[in-house]
Amino acid sequence: MRTLIAHRPSPAMIVACIALLVALGGTSVAAVTALAPNSVGTAQIKSSAVTAAKIRNNNVTGAKIAPGAVTGSDVRNGSLSRDDFASNSLPAGPAGPAGPAGPAGPAGTIGPITVRQAGVVVGGGVAHNSQYSTGSVTVNCNANEKAISAGTGWSDDAADRELWTQRITPIITNNAVTGYRGTGGNDSGNSSTFTLYVLCYVG
Repeated sequence: MRTLIAHRPSPAMIVACIALLVALGGTSVAAVTALAPNSVGTAQIKSSAVTAAKIRNNNVTGAKIAPGAVTGSDVRNGSLSRDDFASNSLPAGPAGPAGPAGPAGPAGTIGPITVRQAGVVVGGGVAHNSQYSTGSVTVNCNANEKAISAGTGWSDDAADRELWTQRITPIITNNAVTGYRGTGGNDSGNSSTFTLYVLCYVG
């Protein structure tokens, strides 16, 4: 009967076997950890597994947020401004205190102007002797009117007549001009009517 002789494996054989096992093990690990594309779904993600650190900055849009998901408690106090709200979406606040009065604006237009007049006959005396006859007349506006201007005229307006306006004086009532008084002189040798015209308006 032939006797079996036990043979010890050589060191080279041991090293080769270990290398084979490592190679086979690495392939199986890689095969297990590699995931097929589009194979991970909601069910494969553990609760609370996705944190803020896992989300790329500026990568979440409004379409990704469910309606009503963001509440007031999720918004930092004082972080919103008026520009963050739609126009007319915020109720008006209470009225503030009245501010100081602004500067006076330009004067407005006046109402219709009425010409009021009165005249006086002034004798001419001896023509061109430098002895002028004079006459005065007063014109007042109505009680609800003010005077804005005045002028004079003569009924005899020939070129060689010596007729002149001596003065026109405003009549002031309660710090407002309410009429005028006028005086005319005549050295033409002929009587002539001196007329005072006053422009009145409702003020």
